[in-house]
Parts: sequence; C-alpha cells; structure tokens
Amino acid sequence: MKKQMSVFSLLLLFFVFTAGIGVSIAAGAVFEGTEKNLVSAGGMVVALVASTVLMKQQRMRDFVASRPVLWFLFLFNAAVATTCSVALDGVKGIAVATVMGLVSLGAGVGLLKNHKKKPTHA
Repeated sequence: MKKQMSVFSLLLLFFVFTAGIGVSIAAGAVFEGTEKNLVSAGGMVVALVASTVLMKQQRMRDFVASRPVLWFLFLFNAAVATTCSVALDGVKGIAVATVMGLVSLGAGVGLLKNHKKKPTHA
C-alpha cells in the first residue's frame, strides 16, 4: 500500500510548484542573457518535479478528475485560447492558443469519460 502524504506536505509541494512557476516567469524582469535562461529553466524543472510528485498522490488525482475542476479547466482554457489567438500576434499567439486549446480538449475528454460512468450508490 502506498503511503499518502499529509495535507501539510501536499500544501508545501503546491507552494514549491507555484514558486517554480513564479521564478520561471519573473526571471526575465531580473536577469538578462544566459542567467535569465538558466533561472527560467531551473524554475521550470522545480515546477515539473513538484507537479510530478503531486500528481502521484491519489487525493490530487481525485481532485483534478472531479467534474467541477474539469469544467473549470475546459471553459477557462478555451476562453484563454480564444483570447490569445486574437490578442497576441505571430508565433506567440499561435503557440499559446494551441497549447491552451489542447489543455481544454484534454479536460473535455475527461468530462466525456466521467459522463459515461454511472454513479455508484452504496
């Protein structure tokens, strides 16, 4: 049986994930050149490792697979993809719209998969 992490550990991992994303985004405002790229890549690695550990926990998988979260991911990412395709020019707009659209489609597929399951009554 796998050992479940405590709520405190999950919150700490979520904070580390958020900090990694923040460092990756903020690197451009503080550093230039190679340092910016190294700090940004380091933040992405920290966020990737933290998110991988988080998603191995059954609580997080259940939370992300819940219908309200899937609806939020589907609608929010579809709105962002639509907005970014119009608001951003060139390759950036296409890239952001494509990635956010894929996340939205993934959440939509999750909604369809969950829709086919019948609720269990104990």
